[in-house]
Amino acid sequence: MVNYRFRLLGVPPDQAVKTGDIDVNQNVAEAKKVIRKLYKLNPILSLQFIHKGKVLPNNVRFASLGIMPQKDVITVMVSQVGGKN
Repeated sequence: MVNYRFRLLGVPPDQAVKTGDIDVNQNVAEAKKVIRKLYKLNPILSLQFIHKGKVLPNNVRFASLGIMPQKDVITVMVSQVGGKN
């Protein structure tokens, strides 16, 4: 497990940055489950991880992303998926 820093967009600064233990052999989709629990996010919300201006694809392993846990921050963008009216 490696401790990565995440910044959730759209929340007050004191609640935005958190650290989460991510297994570097997991893919991005599995890591999103950890972050969803960390921030206590509703399951209906869609998460995207952004690093250096690029959206991280769900199927890529964390180890292959080249993210430096000591200095890099992964941005977490949340959006609500379309529902029924």
